[in-house]
Amino acid sequence: MSRKVIRSLAPWLFWLAFCGLLLGQINVETSFEPSTITQANSSTYKVVINGSQQSPSGAVPSVEGLRFSPQPRTLKSASFINGIPSIRFELSFKVSPERQGSFVVPPWSVKVGNQSYTVPAAKLEVLPPNQQDKIKQAQERQHQADLKQAAFLEFSSPRSFLFEGETIQASVSLFLWERLPVTRIEQVPSKNGSGFSMTELGQPSEQRNVRRNNKTYSVYTWNFGLTGALPGLHNLSFDSIIRIRVRNNRNSTFSNPFFNDPFFGFGREEGLKVSSNSTPFEVRALPLTNRPPTFQGAIGTLSILSSIDRDRVSVGDPVRLTCKISGTGNLAAIPAPSLSLGEAFKAGPPAFSFEGDMNTKHSGTQTFEFIITPLQVGLLEIPSVTFSFFQPEEETYYNLATDAHPLRVDPGEKWMAPPSPATGITTQTVRKSTQDLFQTESEPGEWNGKLKITDSLHSNAFWLSQLILTFILVGVIFFRIKKLNPREEALRQREKRLETKTREALKHKDISGFHQALRRRIRLRVGIACKHPNASALSSSEIINLLSGKGFPADLVNGIIELLKICDELEYAGGSSDASSIEKTYHKSQAILSKIK
Repeated sequence: MSRKVIRSLAPWLFWLAFCGLLLGQINVETSFEPSTITQANSSTYKVVINGSQQSPSGAVPSVEGLRFSPQPRTLKSASFINGIPSIRFELSFKVSPERQGSFVVPPWSVKVGNQSYTVPAAKLEVLPPNQQDKIKQAQERQHQADLKQAAFLEFSSPRSFLFEGETIQASVSLFLWERLPVTRIEQVPSKNGSGFSMTELGQPSEQRNVRRNNKTYSVYTWNFGLTGALPGLHNLSFDSIIRIRVRNNRNSTFSNPFFNDPFFGFGREEGLKVSSNSTPFEVRALPLTNRPPTFQGAIGTLSILSSIDRDRVSVGDPVRLTCKISGTGNLAAIPAPSLSLGEAFKAGPPAFSFEGDMNTKHSGTQTFEFIITPLQVGLLEIPSVTFSFFQPEEETYYNLATDAHPLRVDPGEKWMAPPSPATGITTQTVRKSTQDLFQTESEPGEWNGKLKITDSLHSNAFWLSQLILTFILVGVIFFRIKKLNPREEALRQREKRLETKTREALKHKDISGFHQALRRRIRLRVGIACKHPNASALSSSEIINLLSGKGFPADLVNGIIELLKICDELEYAGGSSDASSIEKTYHKSQAILSKIK
């Protein structure tokens, strides 16, 4: 049969198979191929779904002693079984054993459409390695050692411990051997370790011709702020993914990293995961001894200054009090200092802004602006602002206070009510002269000697109009005060940019960029809703804990968990996900994020 005939029959074959699904049933099969291997070899775990037109979804259970590939290879085909058309969907996972023995993958569930089906159990026998396997294992160990020297991550920090809530400036560097044919950095370093939070990584600094291990490297360094979150001893490590061009040989990955770029650029790209060593890092609890009552969590080496914009006002006029906290420390998490103004003043909520290192938020100046209104007349004094912080190097608490600010408050102008007519005073009616009257063409009506003037203060229409104007004025003032918060406005603008980036990635079918922007948008949306001081450093577990702690509904939390799982699985999957799936994910995320407020 010619290829032309086969191509013409292919649409009809799939159409018949689709019609057969209406009458057929879905069944699931599973097996290991081969089912018996030695420890140095690998096997393929296959899941076959017959009778389904839709792609399945689910997660393979973890089995101790077996390593499953994160992304399966998929194969979809149509055929006739005993004259009945059928669609076959096959998932293949590469499985590598870590030890010898008998392993069983227990039954698990796979979802097809809205129905769940049970995947049967499968058994794999792993035999002891033979001599050839031992040689292969030795080569693999040498290969992994070579890869660790060709590309590796290195974490650096000023010390090996943090206090709870303290922020230090740390860095992670990616070393790439100059002979390694790297095409791009696919994933910037990501943190492993739940005891810490970190700021978002920006653009790295590049340094070339760095000697290490008797080789020459190009080094890319990211500086960031690292904050201790949970007290205790934790392990901290980082992972990254780079893309390498290798020879076009499908029978093996790259057997040795010390190769040149393929001839004339031919070959294919492979993803290489680069990891750093696991570093033990301690987070210590803040000492309770000599802790001042005004301490609110500021840690570092800090100073405070305050100023007012004017020293003479009228009663009721606003005065701007500016407090600036400068130095190094957890500046992004410092709350506004509390004011003790007494009964002579009232103050509104502060507006705050940060100037300094925007990548680490570790050094700079945090500014708080208070609007203070004097309520009394006279020579008043705005009290000093007290501020306490913990110095981690000396492990000591410090109390600081700014200077008090004298303020002259004038009475201002007073409104004098017009005198009301006194009771008991007789008013003499003045007879109006008729000499100034003139004849009009029409017949004049009856002349009234005195006109009655209506008092507007007793008019309902007057007070209703004044009430409406008052409501409008209060609304405008509330809107202006709300817009004075530059941080919240900056976060909203950033969320809008991420939403635009998500739509553009969906439009251009950029799967990796779509899921990366979606994860950042989820992190920022949850941080804004839960008022987290450092939303860009939230991990997936911290996002879920924040939503659960704020009392969001369980279905909404489960939706966020599913979205984060989709982002983790498909951000670096390349072409393994079609455009319809990310469009479905986009609409689902829009519906879920609109409920987080």
